[in-house]
Amino acid sequence: MKKTLLSLAILFCAVLTVKAQDDDLLPRFSAGFGVGVTTGPQHSGFPAAGSLGLKGEYPIAGSSVCITASVAYQFYVSKDGYNYSYNSTYGDNTTGSIASFVPVMAGARVYVNKLFFEGDVGASFNLNSGKSYTAQKVAPILSPSIGYGFRFGSSQKIGLDLSLSYETRLEKTQTPSDLTVVSPYISGYGSYNMIAFHVAFSLGL
Repeated sequence: MKKTLLSLAILFCAVLTVKAQDDDLLPRFSAGFGVGVTTGPQHSGFPAAGSLGLKGEYPIAGSSVCITASVAYQFYVSKDGYNYSYNSTYGDNTTGSIASFVPVMAGARVYVNKLFFEGDVGASFNLNSGKSYTAQKVAPILSPSIGYGFRFGSSQKIGLDLSLSYETRLEKTQTPSDLTVVSPYISGYGSYNMIAFHVAFSLGL
């Protein structure tokens, strides 16, 4: 966690020393998705990850900085994938597993022309039943990212943001006291981390 916070601090200090282009920034609302790979303690059981999210962006007057607020549905897919089927005779049937979370975050985005650097912090809410995937119903989450914002039209209101992020749901690594209640895809509790590529469609307000 200390390394992540230090990286965020260095990132923002470096970016704030760069003079941004004098383009007017608009308040923006965006919706998008992310696809990624899992790193850290849950990588072997849940190697693939993704997200669907909404974000609001509000510029600070006279600067290249925007305040951000976001909410998303974040998921980690088991190594066997996930499949759901229903049979009128046997009922529901599922194979594989998905660990699901809802991160709610706030942060700042700094533009250097159309290139942007962003750092977000917040809380990640566990959507899974009981303690099958995590020991914490709510855990802190951090997400530094870098990306590029394409703007279209004379008004520049239509946008497409492409970015690469590192997202970590922080949790202490520990062995569950009762192995019968946990998913067979985890060997113990710990952080859920992903490196993800994000695509977001935005509209200036």
